Amino acid sequence: MGNNSLFFSLRWKLAILFGSVFLILQSVFAFVSYLNAQNNFENDRKKIQGSHINIAETLTKDSFLVLEQFAELVSVANDPSKETAKAQRQTVSALDENWSRWQLIWDIENIAFFDKQGKLVKSWGQQLINSDATVQRVLNNELPEHQLFCPDNCYQQAIIPVIGKSDITGVFSVIRSFSDVIIKYNDATTSDIGVLIANHRQTDKIKTSSKMQWKYRLTGMTKPEKNVPIFEFISQHYAIEEFLNASKRIELNNAVYEVRVLPIQQSDASNAPPFYFFVDEITTDLHHLHTDLKRVWLYGFIGLLASLLLILLALHISLRRITRLSRALPLLSKNHFDQFRNQISVKDSSNLGYDELDKLSFTALNLTDQLEYFDKEMRSHTFSLLEKSQELARERDFIKQLVELAPIIIIIQKLNGIILTINHAGLAGFEADSGSIIGKVFDIFIPESDQEHLTKLNHLRSGQYTDQIQMDGLLVTETGKLQDVSWLHKLLPSKQQGDEPVILTLGLDISERKITEARNIRMAYYDYLTGLGNRRKFHEEFTLKLASAERYGYQIALFYLDLDRFKEINDTSGHDAGDNFLKMVANALKETIRSTDLLCRIGGDEFILLMPHADLAGVAHIAKKINHVLNIQSFTCSGKSYSASASIGVAVFPLHGTTVNELIANADLAMYQAKELGRGQHHLFNPDYDYRSKSNQIVRWRNILEDAIANDKFVLFYQPILTIKSNTISHFECLVRIQQDDGQILMPSDFVSRAEELGLISKIDRI
Repeated sequence: MGNNSLFFSLRWKLAILFGSVFLILQSVFAFVSYLNAQNNFENDRKKIQGSHINIAETLTKDSFLVLEQFAELVSVANDPSKETAKAQRQTVSALDENWSRWQLIWDIENIAFFDKQGKLVKSWGQQLINSDATVQRVLNNELPEHQLFCPDNCYQQAIIPVIGKSDITGVFSVIRSFSDVIIKYNDATTSDIGVLIANHRQTDKIKTSSKMQWKYRLTGMTKPEKNVPIFEFISQHYAIEEFLNASKRIELNNAVYEVRVLPIQQSDASNAPPFYFFVDEITTDLHHLHTDLKRVWLYGFIGLLASLLLILLALHISLRRITRLSRALPLLSKNHFDQFRNQISVKDSSNLGYDELDKLSFTALNLTDQLEYFDKEMRSHTFSLLEKSQELARERDFIKQLVELAPIIIIIQKLNGIILTINHAGLAGFEADSGSIIGKVFDIFIPESDQEHLTKLNHLRSGQYTDQIQMDGLLVTETGKLQDVSWLHKLLPSKQQGDEPVILTLGLDISERKITEARNIRMAYYDYLTGLGNRRKFHEEFTLKLASAERYGYQIALFYLDLDRFKEINDTSGHDAGDNFLKMVANALKETIRSTDLLCRIGGDEFILLMPHADLAGVAHIAKKINHVLNIQSFTCSGKSYSASASIGVAVFPLHGTTVNELIANADLAMYQAKELGRGQHHLFNPDYDYRSKSNQIVRWRNILEDAIANDKFVLFYQPILTIKSNTISHFECLVRIQQDDGQILMPSDFVSRAEELGLISKIDRI
């Protein structure tokens, strides 16, 4: 079995097999239960709908029957034995006498009496319909008729003939409201019902909002506040034919309704109004159905889960011995025989006898005993071999490790220079592999310029030097690069007679040391940021140039530059921005000066330019040129643009001094005088000018401002501002002052301009 083979437990295979069978069976059972529940619900709904329709039809027939019986009761008042005229007067008199009582008791809207010619004799109540045609049919057929008509509301009408001794003497018409049927239906079924009648009031001005708008209107509807919106919804979204043959379910306002439309007069050949409009809310029934269906699925899932758990439990109990054996077998490969025996248990006796698992355990234990015996035999033989070989390997490895891992180049070469061996450090130093080094002559890796090294090495090979030679030289690598190496060559005598002696060559890479020495020398004389000479470099060069100028009698101009806005850039935009600004200024100045001039950076934002062979007439031109070059430089940082300029002080040898320190000091004083003139100005040192007092004043104000910033000596004074018209204080003006240790208050006019000159105004702004 490969190491990459996927292990899949037998327990899980059987669990998946049985679980799949149970899952299929449970799914089929749940699905059949689901279908049965759905079918039972639909059948129950059909039975309920049929029952409701039967109730509505029965109530309608009973209502007409009662109305017809009442009409026959009224007709009894007409005595057929009397003459027609007397009989009619008797009937009219009886109706006049009982009309009010019958109207109240029977809820009668109208009673009309017609003679045998069909002419109206008298009508009681509101006349709601023209019944001439129906009356004529009753007279002709001598059979009662009843009808339902709906002008605005629906009414029932029963028309019966009045039979005399031998023929019909007249006709009675009785009309009452159809609402009694609707109320009884609602009481009997708790469902809602209404009547759809033809919308005779519809005009051209009434426009429907949908092509499926019904040409009927709803009247006599129970719970109109709930059911009228339902009618309006379905009349705009469905055709009436969808509700005539069977009920239809609609969803509206998070509720479900069953709607059915049924003609009231079933005897008509076509479906004509008026119609029953049945509305039955089944939201609760559907909710119960869905709850039952969820319960079916839930019980099925719980049963499936319980079955799977029982299967897993049974498999775990049955297969745990195999699992224990499979986990213990890897111990044999690790020679953990005692641990294997402890994990494998064998039954001593059993009422059910031994089985295959017991035989497997016995076989595994016998195999363990044999493997343990062979392991002990093998160990006893190998230990003796290991003890002997370890001594030899220990000595060999020490020497090899010493040579291979030594951080120096170790080469063994013949007297003719052919390389025999080289260690890892040597391969790294030669930048090659052993195949390209071994067999080559060592001399080809020494440059021709290093003749002293080759000469001494040849003397050692020829025997002129009897011991060793040591020197610093160069190494030419396989890639052609030169490296500084300290070499030691030692002649090794032969171990056996007749063998040729060899030379042990040791080399130590000193390239890093050489680079460090050169870097240290450069760091001592040059500024790391701008690459210009530093103060030490300037002093040495200036001393030499002063000696030359004094010897040959020419002038040297010393320009002392102090950048005007460096502190502002450094404080507002950060030190990185200040460094970039200094680099830009240094590059601009390098391009401006001559090759014979010396430009150095001696401080944070201070530069010195040394210009030999200068005259007083050209000094001002050079200073202006420097500021012109700086002004055209554009420096942008953090969305802000800065222009460069410098305050320049100039001193000329030998007019303004004869020593280095004297000239630098005088140029520095002239620079401070240039700062007094404003940004980007220059000033030539004048021996007659009192620089000392000016310098002392600058130092004094620097000390005052730096002390105030460090020790928080700034105080705020609030001055009230008075409104003249109202003679009231409108606001306060906040003014900053410096309070000194002696209690003296310094005004802004005294120190703000000084802070700007010294570059301290930004620090004051941030307090």
